[in-house]
Amino acid sequence: MRLFWERGYERTSITDLTKELGIAAPSLYAAFGGKRALFEEAVARYEGSPASVTTVGLAGESPRRVLQIMLDQAAREYTIATHPRGCLVNSEPALAVNRAQNRELTAARLRELAHDARSGSNAAPSNESDTLAAFAHVLLAGLSSYARDGASEEQLRRVAELALRAVPE
Repeated sequence: MRLFWERGYERTSITDLTKELGIAAPSLYAAFGGKRALFEEAVARYEGSPASVTTVGLAGESPRRVLQIMLDQAAREYTIATHPRGCLVNSEPALAVNRAQNRELTAARLRELAHDARSGSNAAPSNESDTLAAFAHVLLAGLSSYARDGASEEQLRRVAELALRAVPE
């Protein structure tokens, strides 16, 4: 996963993978079926993490809280020293479908919250949920890029705090 995260799918060769894994190419093909299958397995493992930014955000109990949790987790995860900086899914051009799925998961949660809170005076109309989810994921992509460029967790947090000012309580 690390090589795909650092270099991207296109720039990671079979030779790179076999060297990193300490196996011969025939073993890689026997175990994974090829580079694409290994990449897909790595992405599924990455997205299946309970620390996934989208996953943790779904626990939010208000639209603002969903975004706040996601941005807080992103600031932490995108700058952690134990893996490459940024987000694998937001950095990889080949993962547009995954990004769309993550936006839809976020939008579905926001629609659910809007529906539940319709009687409240501060409830956002459900038709704004898709736009708010897009806003969140544009921010996440930007934070990922900023982290890959060397921004610190504190710098990401300041950007996230500024962005949250646009989201009503």
